[in-house]
Amino acid sequence: MLETEDLQILAELAFGAVFTGNMLPARTIFEGLAAARPEHEAPRIGMAMSHYMVNEFDRAEEILRGLIQDKPGFRPAVVNLALCLILSGKKTEARPLLLELEKNNDPQYSDMVGELLGLCP
Repeated sequence: MLETEDLQILAELAFGAVFTGNMLPARTIFEGLAAARPEHEAPRIGMAMSHYMVNEFDRAEEILRGLIQDKPGFRPAVVNLALCLILSGKKTEARPLLLELEKNNDPQYSDMVGELLGLCP
């Protein structure tokens, strides 16, 4: 069984792979993490990112909406969904999500929400 520290290292490696464009290894790691910790959100966020970073918006949106359905109000999923929608040209769908996040006035997300709102009509 993997220890928490091992899982964290694997997640960091997978997110690093996403940010360097190595989607196949990232997805393989995220799938393994999801199998090891199905209740954890990070593998689903990472998998969604691995899709929207290569313009596979429909799949990313599906993953993120599923996560939000399972964990309503989970801010990282909502922010990522808004970004995915903006990137896919669905800015009018992203705006209400961002406005709702803005109401929460969460300092962890306020800068990003502000930037993303600037991209929406």
